[in-house]
Amino acid sequence: MATSITEEKRRELPSQATLDEVGEINIKDKDGKEVPLKSLYTGKPANERQLIIFVRHFFCGSCEQYIEALAKDLPPAKLSAVDTALTIIGSGEPILIEGYAKRTGSPYPVYTDNSVQIYKKLGMVSTLKGSMGGPKYTHKGFFKNTIDSMWNSVMSGHPLSSGPPAQNGGELLFQNGELKWCSRMRNPTDHTEIDELKEVLGIKE
Repeated sequence: MATSITEEKRRELPSQATLDEVGEINIKDKDGKEVPLKSLYTGKPANERQLIIFVRHFFCGSCEQYIEALAKDLPPAKLSAVDTALTIIGSGEPILIEGYAKRTGSPYPVYTDNSVQIYKKLGMVSTLKGSMGGPKYTHKGFFKNTIDSMWNSVMSGHPLSSGPPAQNGGELLFQNGELKWCSRMRNPTDHTEIDELKEVLGIKE
């Protein structure tokens, strides 16, 4: 598994063969019900786009702040106005999905790839090395973020079920069953900034 990625590779679209393969891999909802990944972006209206956000483990405080920022700046109504649906995918056990959605105030569907096969095959990076400075979507300091993550882990009753701690995620945008754009995280706080997502989606304010 990759532990680093160049700027060029970060935005490189996977091959069609890879996309066909990952499309058949099952993801799970909060009840453990399995559906293939491709069900999120195939058989949809021709004008609809599907933005899929792969987050880190279910106790990652930085990713939780990212979902909170998305819910505030890109709520479902705003996304619907530009024919876009958003789905979140994590890497932990299904039993943690309900609590994750509640903590983040997520108005979007949440699934998990607890096999982490989709992450790996799409070339998403596994590293705990941080970046210099925090992204715009975070509002907590490192210490506060770490303490909150540990607290949520303990209080969940399932502290070892959140997913691989070093596995990072990324963002993918589909339309008509085709991947149009993607971005892979280079480090644990490298989700695509909200302003850039708006540009990608053509949202002008």
